[in-house]
Amino acid sequence: MDIRRLGRAWPWVMALLVCAPMLAWGYVLSYDMVFVPRLDVTRADVWGLGSAMPRAVPSDAVVAVLNLAIPGWLLQKIVLVGTFVVAGAGAMRMLERFGVGAQLAGTTWFVWNPYVAERLVIGHWPLLVAYAALPWLVVVCLRVRAGEQVRWWRLVLPLAATALTPASGVIGVILALSVCGWRRCGRVLVVALVLNLPWIVAGFAHPAVGRSDPAGVGAFALQPEAGLGRLGAALTLGGIWNTDVVPESRDLVTATVFCLILIAVMALGAVAAWRRPGRRTTVLALAPAAAIGLAVALLGAIAPSLLEWVVSTVPGGGLLRDGARYLALMAPLQAYLVAAGVGALAGRVREKSARWALLAVAILLPVLAMPDLAWGAAGRLQPVAYPDAWAQARTAIAESDVEGDLVALPFSSFRAPAWNDGRVVLDPAGRYFPRETVVNDDLVVSGEVIAGEDERAQAVGEALDSSDPVAGLRDEGIGLVVVELDAPGADDLADLLSELEPVFSEGDLAVYAVPD
Repeated sequence: MDIRRLGRAWPWVMALLVCAPMLAWGYVLSYDMVFVPRLDVTRADVWGLGSAMPRAVPSDAVVAVLNLAIPGWLLQKIVLVGTFVVAGAGAMRMLERFGVGAQLAGTTWFVWNPYVAERLVIGHWPLLVAYAALPWLVVVCLRVRAGEQVRWWRLVLPLAATALTPASGVIGVILALSVCGWRRCGRVLVVALVLNLPWIVAGFAHPAVGRSDPAGVGAFALQPEAGLGRLGAALTLGGIWNTDVVPESRDLVTATVFCLILIAVMALGAVAAWRRPGRRTTVLALAPAAAIGLAVALLGAIAPSLLEWVVSTVPGGGLLRDGARYLALMAPLQAYLVAAGVGALAGRVREKSARWALLAVAILLPVLAMPDLAWGAAGRLQPVAYPDAWAQARTAIAESDVEGDLVALPFSSFRAPAWNDGRVVLDPAGRYFPRETVVNDDLVVSGEVIAGEDERAQAVGEALDSSDPVAGLRDEGIGLVVVELDAPGADDLADLLSELEPVFSEGDLAVYAVPD
């Protein structure tokens, strides 16, 4: 195969290596990744107009609109495969000044790294969509920096992809400003602000709840990985707060060795790039964003008191709580330095076969060092079907003339249902049904409860714990209750359910009406 054809095919190869088992019919449900057959477009919370903080704005609205034409199971597969392909193709485009071998090495690291693996398993698909857009954003912003005229859509598309959530929107703005430079960032900043207006406006609608529990700072702090501490984890794009989603290979000695090799190659790449004015300009354009990403990622670990004050005092400060998200800002620079370093090493090898062997090792080493990203994260991501009872309950809720919103019980954030093979997932009831649904947004990390930000959810929780929960639910505008009978805590609801009016029951799912 011609090496350039391999370059064009490589993003698809990596996408299929990861996503092939996820292409079977069904839904991949893992932590925060919850796709449903149809996210109802008429729900106020989909548009950020509910009581919860607009953390999924406008990604939920985009999904709801697309669901009008594309079923949820198919849309999810398009998103997952497309994310890997677009990320790989963008990295190849960003690194086109290098030889194909060096291009492929940098591209492999950009796509096949702990950040991608950990965010995939934890279900942060909008963040990964934004991540895939970053190299394309770099390409167009470098042209803006050089004073070239660019077509508006080349700027709008990657910035729109980064604007799917508040955190990813901030990442996109920081990278764009860094690469464009302050002298030429005006137009880009205006476009970015316009594209991020959905979550900005929705956030202003929730000023009173825009502050977070400071206890979350310690829980969300960047974690050490690969035997290299927190700094080593950050420099190799790992360190997510939830250690349950970290690939097992990151605990092996091979991961430590690979990370040390990676850092050495990037250091060599920095020296090699600095000696060439064109590449030096790119490094200087990417470096401020990378420095900001590293600083934010480490903030919770090195200055927790400062971050606690920010998240509890400054509206929207909670966006900094999961600082490891911002390591995405380091990825374009790292891919560039890997390509530069590999190119420099290959240039010193005169014998052709040895040079090709070196390039092959450089291209495949990230995959070999972390093989458990392949095949659906080593089988952790497998499609399943929602039980038939869920569709029947959706119909019953749609046809019910009972006024009021829906609450999902037991009142806890996550589930691990048997029909999802016991895998942890954010309660799908929050998105599945055609009414605004109140769910508990408290988060339990290592036994510590991190208070949520939804004041209505807190009020509903207090109503459920009161001496008259039925009256409390009615006062909070709750008309229907959906109960997952197989979830932990369902057995404790017997007294409450005896006071409600049955609407539907099938298998492990039941719907009740709250009497007047």
